[in-house]
Formats: sequence, C-alpha cells, structure tokens
Amino acid sequence: MDSLPSKIESLLFAAARPVKISELVRALGVGKPEVKTGLEGLRAELSGRGIVIVEKDERYQLMTHPDSSKLVGDFVNAELREKLTDAALETLAIVLYKQPVTRAEIEAIRGVNSQYILRQLAMRGMVEKATHPQDARRLVYSTTLDFMAYLGVREMKDLPDFEELTKSVSLPDAAPASPEAQSSSLPSLDKDEKIGDN
Repeated sequence: MDSLPSKIESLLFAAARPVKISELVRALGVGKPEVKTGLEGLRAELSGRGIVIVEKDERYQLMTHPDSSKLVGDFVNAELREKLTDAALETLAIVLYKQPVTRAEIEAIRGVNSQYILRQLAMRGMVEKATHPQDARRLVYSTTLDFMAYLGVREMKDLPDFEELTKSVSLPDAAPASPEAQSSSLPSLDKDEKIGDN
C-alpha cells in the first residue's frame, strides 16, 4: 500500500472527481515527473480490470472501463435519456466536437437560443464553463470527464471521426431565414457569455 500508484489510486477514488496533477503533486509531496510515472504505473495495474484512468488537460479521474460502456450505458441510459431532450443531445454533440466553444458559436449552428440547455447540461455535470483563452471577459464550453466516461471514451482522440460520421448525412432543404427572423432567434454576443453568468 506504500507504493505511489496505490496512493494515487486512493486519492482519485476518494476525490470522485477530476483531479489536477498539481493537486496530486501537492498531496503526495513528490515532483510532477514522479506523479506521472505513478499514474502510468497505476494505469498498468488497472489493465484488464473494470476501472481505468481517464485524462483530460492534465486532470485525472477513475472511471469504468470503455469495454463496459454498453453494460454501464444500458444501466443508466433509460433514466438519462428520459431527462435529455433531442435539443440537449444536439447541443452536447456540438460541444463535444467543437470544444472549447462559445455559446454564440453553438447558437450559430443550432439557430436558436441555447442558454437554458447549456445551464441544464452544466447542472447535470456534462459540460463545464471556462474563461476564453483569448478573451478573459468571455466563456467557452467543454464536455466533462463524467460525460466522456458515459460515452466510454478515455481521451478526445478516441472519439469517432466527425467527417466520417457526417459524410452520409444530408440536410433538409430550407429557405434562408429573413434578417429579421435571424436577429430574433439568435441573440447578439451578449452578457451570458461574459464572466459572471450563473
């Protein structure tokens, strides 16, 4: 139990949330290279078991194994699907493949105000907000590690290729909306995207 991988496993299990590598460094009292080595050791120890380490932006969390995604998905899917509307699933897909993405960019794709849906997804722990990397006054949305675990995806590179997924999809013909309709359905770049939005 004194091994570094075992200590890391205990911390990740107790946290039950994404843990920054800097937090592990501070808690364990060792350097970042040692923590990364310990994480790789734990990843190897978990090989073939029902739990894996998921990593995103140097944050780590224990999750169920992707091979169990159908089993776990079937277990929770009925309740989740009842609570997520088609609009919510559509918004999630946009965030997943475009992240980090602003609310204005999401609304430009969907054609409707998405503020309420984004708030609901954030409350369910599926998306999270962060400061825009180029503009500290604005926010961007990304999917959470919990949502990645639900999909059975360990890293972003494991996602199906977007072009492959959509190449056989044909959009329905639609007349372009009038400028008045567009301005009424799409709010301007606004206060909701600025820091302070709850």
